Amino acid sequence: MSCVSSEHMIYHPEKLRVIDIISVLIFRRVLSSAKFIESHHFHEDKLGNNVALPNLITIVTLIIQKILDLVYYPIKWLGHTVEFTLNFFALNGGIFGWFFRLITGKLVIPNKESFEYRSFLGHIDGRLDLHKKPVSVDNTNEINVLDLCMMSAKVTYENAAYVKNAVTKHWKMHFVGFYDCWNEFQKTNSTQAFIYCDAPTNANMIVVAFRGTEAFNMKDWSTDVDLSWFSMGKLGRVHLGFMKALGLQNDKDYIKGWPKTYTGDKVLAYYTIRDQLNKLLEQNKGARILITGHSLGGALATLFPSLLVLHQEDTILKSIYGVYTFGQPRVGDKDFGAVMKENLNGTFKRYHRVVYRFDLVPRVPFDDRISQFAHFGDCLYFSSWYKGEVMKQEPNNNYFSPWYIIPKYFNAWLDLFRGIFAGIKLGKDYKEGFMSILFRMIGLLIPGVASHSPRDTVNSVRLAKITTTPIEDEEEVVFV
Repeated sequence: MSCVSSEHMIYHPEKLRVIDIISVLIFRRVLSSAKFIESHHFHEDKLGNNVALPNLITIVTLIIQKILDLVYYPIKWLGHTVEFTLNFFALNGGIFGWFFRLITGKLVIPNKESFEYRSFLGHIDGRLDLHKKPVSVDNTNEINVLDLCMMSAKVTYENAAYVKNAVTKHWKMHFVGFYDCWNEFQKTNSTQAFIYCDAPTNANMIVVAFRGTEAFNMKDWSTDVDLSWFSMGKLGRVHLGFMKALGLQNDKDYIKGWPKTYTGDKVLAYYTIRDQLNKLLEQNKGARILITGHSLGGALATLFPSLLVLHQEDTILKSIYGVYTFGQPRVGDKDFGAVMKENLNGTFKRYHRVVYRFDLVPRVPFDDRISQFAHFGDCLYFSSWYKGEVMKQEPNNNYFSPWYIIPKYFNAWLDLFRGIFAGIKLGKDYKEGFMSILFRMIGLLIPGVASHSPRDTVNSVRLAKITTTPIEDEEEVVFV
């Protein structure tokens, strides 16, 4: 057990040198012997002579991470400036209205903790109200679970006051709490989540939503592409960066990293949310749980139940109605996927992964032969705002395939034009503002980035006609 539990491969992009790149790519140096890698009980001779592509993927990933690390502070301050400017104009009547407010003494200075303050993604899609269908897990014929979960995942990008206002004023539900959680390895509170119920007492539904990759947080983006992993015994290999975000305490041994009981004084995401769910289930007998997240938040939403499996938290596991993720990166290997399918999709399908078009994030970390990251279960894939299909795996699973270059750019242009005219064709709820159109233009340069916007997924789950086709070894899937 100790041998299995300690198996790991941890990459340190900050230690990567030019000489390392040359030695690995040209002279085919063994990766596990490099100074920028910590590994234990992993041997590349398992791969045979086919190491060229895995080595290339590893080096490219490390270079990307190194660049992201170098631009972390400039991009962070750019993000602060952009968000402050957008909120300044939004709160003061636009580009022209602020001057009138200035001379009349009514100028509003944005407060980052105010319920009116929106993130960059909040300016791309400011919708707050749920879809017209009522939401109740007691009446599955009327529920629009996808919309509820996607809106919850979208709102997690905002501050605590904004989230509480959305839950109580717009959704008319009971706000339980917003959690700003500690990451022991980053030494900062970098994981956010919130919980709410459909009623303050006798609740039928409990929702947990994790915040995803923030637009101007390069550490989040670096975590998404990170290839580092460690073994969790029978659970298989898991993504190390995402586990750290949930509250991992030791990155070499999962038993020490995930004790069943935490006795420290930090707010760790897994333990805090687990304990809160146990309290809520005690207070609301028979309540069902929805767990959701977008991007990195989707990864956390997927890994959270795996820790419940590890600690045999059967009360919470049996109460899970569904795990819905949107634009989720890969989180584990095939062994991990097999365990999670058994626990989440055994009696009926409870794990649902949603992907929009050529979204970059579900295609990382790259599924090379060393890390062996792989999605599990099937995928609800939206090829446009109006067509959804349940399939085994999204097309172009590694993003860089030359066969998809033209389709990616074509669809980026198509999404741009549809965004411009969406309000005319579909109504005011789908009208896009300047920031949304501008963000779509980024997709003309880097296809897949604009497809990661929550706006497109919200449109898809509200407008899509979904076809379900038989999938080998899977039960039929129904989305409503």
